[in-house]
Amino acid sequence: MNLLRTIIFLSSFSILIGQSWMQKQRFDRKFNQAISNYDEGKFKNSEILLKEILSEDSGVYREPSLLLLIKAQIGLNKFDNARQSAKQFSSDFPKSDYMSNLMDSLGDLYAHESNFSSAYRLYHRALDLSQNKLLNEKIHKKLYKLVQYQLPISVIEELMIISKNVESQNIHLIAVSNIKILNGRPDDAALTLSKIKQDSLPKIYIPFFENLLKASYRPPASSLTIGLVLPLSGSQSELGNAFLNGFIEGEKSSDSRNNRLSIIINDTKSNSLDAVKIAKKLEEMDQISGIVLQADNETTLAITSILSSKDIPVLLSEYRFNDLSKIHAKTFLTHSTIAIDAKNSANYAVNGLGLDSLAIVAPADKYGEIQVDAFIREVDRLGANVVATVWYTGEPKNLKRQFEYLRAVAFDLLSKKPDYDEVLGMEIDSLDALFDVSIDDYFDLPSTKKQKMSSSDSAKVVLETIQGIYLPIREGEVEFLGTQLPMYNLRTKIIGNLNWKNLEILKKENIGPHLNGLSIIADFFNTSNDTINYNTKQNNAYNRGFNTARLLTILNIKDATRETLAESLSILNGPVSDGYYYSTYNNNKVNVASQLLEFDGNVFIHKGIFISDSLLTIINQE
Repeated sequence: MNLLRTIIFLSSFSILIGQSWMQKQRFDRKFNQAISNYDEGKFKNSEILLKEILSEDSGVYREPSLLLLIKAQIGLNKFDNARQSAKQFSSDFPKSDYMSNLMDSLGDLYAHESNFSSAYRLYHRALDLSQNKLLNEKIHKKLYKLVQYQLPISVIEELMIISKNVESQNIHLIAVSNIKILNGRPDDAALTLSKIKQDSLPKIYIPFFENLLKASYRPPASSLTIGLVLPLSGSQSELGNAFLNGFIEGEKSSDSRNNRLSIIINDTKSNSLDAVKIAKKLEEMDQISGIVLQADNETTLAITSILSSKDIPVLLSEYRFNDLSKIHAKTFLTHSTIAIDAKNSANYAVNGLGLDSLAIVAPADKYGEIQVDAFIREVDRLGANVVATVWYTGEPKNLKRQFEYLRAVAFDLLSKKPDYDEVLGMEIDSLDALFDVSIDDYFDLPSTKKQKMSSSDSAKVVLETIQGIYLPIREGEVEFLGTQLPMYNLRTKIIGNLNWKNLEILKKENIGPHLNGLSIIADFFNTSNDTINYNTKQNNAYNRGFNTARLLTILNIKDATRETLAESLSILNGPVSDGYYYSTYNNNKVNVASQLLEFDGNVFIHKGIFISDSLLTIINQE
């Protein structure tokens, strides 16, 4: 019996050991899977797995699982749940080695809620607790963004009293100096900057420190606090980051500016709902003078709608479809709409070039239709003729049908030309027919056979009867159109939109020579190639960010109220930077200025600026 009991005990013990090992493996697998999901942005999947772990007696996995759950809930914008989980963590693990990570996560939570004072305080708490170099670097990146905001100086002074760390003191002094610069007190800022021990200043802050130092030598200027709403992560992050980089460069590019900008940067994560929430919170912050929005059309419409009854100015730099001030009265389009560019293209074709017979090749979507309608209306108003309009769908890889139709129209126009005798100025004198002619002389003459021109022969004829073709293409389509245009022997003037401005494609040997003289009407012209590493779309975002920041710095503003900002944007008329002009002529909410560019086979030359119906020509000083 004793032997049997011993066997049963040993068997039971082995089973328990096996179960314990299997359970550990299961927790380990689930936890690693939760980490993987979190890293991939699949926060919901991560949350589900972590809750499954925490619902059991997870032992050593409970502490890291609870911490990761907090991060996942912040990623899901479940801020109240994250607070409850954080309280649970502090209660269960008051002396945890992960306490610095908890403080960092709570800083993220408050930053997402635009509570930057609390975020700043918690990030510093995380720095004080952290012994991890990698975590410290991540925290400094977050603090670097926060010190550029106009934080309450009382919060910073409170932390300066508590903190004894030299590195932290330096960061506080940077933040205080920035606030003094923004409040128009450069001398006080210079005094504060002199207290910074540069040998203990983390490298990430050095460029900002140097910019503050330069700013402290400038005369006092007004300060505008601007909320930037843009996608810095997610599917649209490349455009958002390009815009932000351009905005920052534009803000610091002018020494003769009237205003300094305090920027509160908000990441929409490429999510429309997040963007709307951010815009609502910024509107509730009294110190925010205006919002600059860089987003897709859907998000833009949602935000202008949600702010329709508010007084905060909203600047749209990327939205170019139509005037949204009918939805939100203080919505400003800082760059011309595509309809304005199309109208100016027609004006240039008829009044500038004297063209009468014009054709259009355009994409069959809303983007194409808006431009075509505006172009035709202006051509009709000016008394010229659009002789053909052809559409295409999808990628324009093969527009044989469309261009052959244009050739047919061109041939038809050719047949309607005056008789060649009249064209050549020849007249037949009736006196030449007064001598006798015998009809017998003609009977033996061979009858003439009519020669019918083959399609291959007709294709070789260069046609000039269509004097100009307007091609408002979409982004990325120039590579398709550039190779097809020379194939159809249409000697005509090509007029395009901003999407033709792709030198990498246009300078190819089989394209460039045929498109020499291509004219483009666009909302801006970037004179610099500093953004060479961006693709065309990112380059456009960068330059619109740059132009928008420059616009805000040159406004003549006596105070930083929302009303004053809106009024200044409504009346400004003049150059903002090279290749960018701002004018609200006839419409005080939309910039109506377009740029005229011409391709010379190698580069684009800035030829002029369209403002309403007037073309201001650019005189080349070279």
